Amino acid sequence: MSSFAQELDFLRSELIQESQWRSECLNLIASENTTSPLVSELLANDLSHRYGDYRGLDLRDRKYRGCRFVVSIEEKAHELGKKLFGARFIDLRPLSGHVAGMAAIMALTEPGDSVMELDEGGGHRLNHKLSLCSLAKLRTFYIPFEASRYNIDLQKTEELLRKEKPRVLILGSSQFLFPHPVRQIREMIERVSSSTVLLYDASHVLGLIAGKRFQQPLEEGADIVFASTHKTLGGPQGGLVFTNRADLAKKVGEAIYPAIVTNHHLNRLPALAVAFLEMLVHGERYAAEVVANARALAREIHGRGVSVVAANLGYTQSHTFLLQVAEFGTGRDVSERLENVNIIAGECKLPASLGTEGIRMGSQEMTRCGMTRSEAPEIAELIVGALRQEVSEDQTKSKIKLLRHSLNRNRFDFSLQECSPKLQGVLSRE
Repeated sequence: MSSFAQELDFLRSELIQESQWRSECLNLIASENTTSPLVSELLANDLSHRYGDYRGLDLRDRKYRGCRFVVSIEEKAHELGKKLFGARFIDLRPLSGHVAGMAAIMALTEPGDSVMELDEGGGHRLNHKLSLCSLAKLRTFYIPFEASRYNIDLQKTEELLRKEKPRVLILGSSQFLFPHPVRQIREMIERVSSSTVLLYDASHVLGLIAGKRFQQPLEEGADIVFASTHKTLGGPQGGLVFTNRADLAKKVGEAIYPAIVTNHHLNRLPALAVAFLEMLVHGERYAAEVVANARALAREIHGRGVSVVAANLGYTQSHTFLLQVAEFGTGRDVSERLENVNIIAGECKLPASLGTEGIRMGSQEMTRCGMTRSEAPEIAELIVGALRQEVSEDQTKSKIKLLRHSLNRNRFDFSLQECSPKLQGVLSRE
């Protein structure tokens, strides 16, 4: 039997190897990111040992004693989150974007209600997944999707909305290339289904929303926004919900606690508050770089003969772009081929008219790691070479290792220490 020391050495060795390997990879997973050194540092704290459950929306109504500092930290995180997203109410208790979305659905529906959500085009299918549980007796209708525009088909959506009058309609996608027509769908709801609540799943684009480089869903008519806190935002993993409506905030808060989350992992809160601060100060510059890098890399790949979705529309307005890879094999096969040369990207399914087999890529982590548009041609060459297997795996990995080393010199700086005047200006702005 292995000794404790041997087991500990094994785990430490695996973590060291993971970190070393990641430093020699191009991580283009569209749903991952790295946190800044300060956010990472603040994740390890005494709050990981504590409980701080609170009832309703009152941050001071705690079930557990000993929360005097927990309350002030959570109040500060709420204050910064509301300022960042222009919301009157925010809830940071969900432990993931998925949990946040489930809480919103459960708060707003009763057995037999229907929900409209995306399937084609990367929909998260939250209601479909929830309805797989026999306790959740909800009906699902899928929002019509127009593959040629990689966006919602408004005319068919209005027809379905008029017919079904769902209790909830959810916008948002895991293949979020272009802003969804929130304003137009809000107007539809007012015309044909005024009791429908409009939700917006911002899990993939929350950092771009914070950086004012994507749409602003609350301003455009969404009732509730829910999201993950790590993907493009770059905070610790977790979820959130925000809204401007007190009645909906109350309903969602009551659904989250105590039914779904009791211990909401308090150690996330200081780190999340700092991630909000970072985006208040640096978010616009970071989000602009993320989008520019995604478009540049998609353009360079397409220019080398690999089809990219929505090339005629500029490829993307977000961090994500999609390769059409049926000529190279299945998405799974292609993603494995890329990983063999230290390029990490995820398989995805595309609409049949686009060839079904896809690879989803995102620029957000590599932007933090120092990528600029000037590196796009080299990265595209490496990706296309791996797809076509034109270069040996060892040669490609060696080139990527050198590229990553050079990128580190330009790493995106989220430091808050030298920006006091700007930070104070942001925080004091009404």
